[in-house]
Amino acid sequence: MATTGSLQIKNGKYYAVLSLRTNELTKSGKIKYKTKWISTGFKVKGNKKRAQQFLREKCLEYDKKNLLYCDMYLCDYFEKWLKEVKVDLRANTYRGYAGNMKNHIIPYFKPRRVKLQDLKPCELEDFYKHLLSPHSRIDGSQALSTTTITHIHRTINKALNDAMRKGIIMSNPASVAKTPHHEKYKGEFLNQNQVQELIGLFKGTVLELPVILCAVFGFRRGETLGLKWKNIDLINRTITICETLQQTVGGSTTAPPKTDSSYRTLPIPESMYNLLLQQKERQDKNKELLKSAYVDEDYVCTWEDGRVVEPNYLTRKFHKTIMKSDLPKIRLHDLRHSVASNLLNMGFTVVQVAEWLGHSSSATTLNFYAHVDKTGKMDISDSINKSIKLP
Repeated sequence: MATTGSLQIKNGKYYAVLSLRTNELTKSGKIKYKTKWISTGFKVKGNKKRAQQFLREKCLEYDKKNLLYCDMYLCDYFEKWLKEVKVDLRANTYRGYAGNMKNHIIPYFKPRRVKLQDLKPCELEDFYKHLLSPHSRIDGSQALSTTTITHIHRTINKALNDAMRKGIIMSNPASVAKTPHHEKYKGEFLNQNQVQELIGLFKGTVLELPVILCAVFGFRRGETLGLKWKNIDLINRTITICETLQQTVGGSTTAPPKTDSSYRTLPIPESMYNLLLQQKERQDKNKELLKSAYVDEDYVCTWEDGRVVEPNYLTRKFHKTIMKSDLPKIRLHDLRHSVASNLLNMGFTVVQVAEWLGHSSSATTLNFYAHVDKTGKMDISDSINKSIKLP
């Protein structure tokens, strides 16, 4: 149905009053309509035809966009959006969105009473500047990092893109809002000797095997803990990544790998193969000892009673252990970076490393690790040395 409207006079000026269809129904099942007043900017005297033309253009504009008028406050939309997208997102992705919304975005915009359809890019930029101010963290300790603000911006952008796709808003103000410039994160890497020292810190603990898997294969946290025996071929000595363990509120759940390229099968090194056999033997003994009390879910990285080691526990204990050591203060995920760095420095190509890590393309590998890839540069250096004779 075409958008309709009329001209109204207010304070000596013409206003275009549009009747806009909403996505709500009355109790009798009929479609609800909302009126929207838009100033034409024309004074009443001598401007009726211009005002009528303005009205027609506005009606056509709303028809073209097929806009459903929404009188919702921005924060109410964000809360509604979180509930709607939960079923379609990976647990980790949803946790990130929900944390950004509940801890930063909604608390800021709620008292400001901004309407969804009235949000401007400058208001988002003011919000990002606020996050850069001292004590903007939840605990009031300091300003948020520019990396965190970028993640918050992406959450807003995703939510508003969904609103635009549904026809609730005509454009996404987040798509043009500027975010604070931030330096690309460069995690610290451990060399091979440091990796060996790190493994020693977890010797004899429940985290020894998961840390070794991360340090040898460069697995992501969820890939390591989601590993099951059915995906390990002890005869042909291969290990396959086909599901991950994702942290949820109050527990964990399995999910598909991050990308299609994350599905991969890798050969098991001899030393790693022996460690896996030892773990299997321990679990079999515990099953026999604990009987029905043993939680048999086929996971590789477990406690003595078979319960899987949860992602947040691994991250937390890794952080505490590394902070007490003399090693560089890396994150758990930096073990993945360490694998890439060491493989490149050992002379393997970017393509080989990308396949080992499960990157979607070698360009991803180059983007992160070009500064440690010395193989191609050494070839160039050697060629120059041979071709140019210096005094």
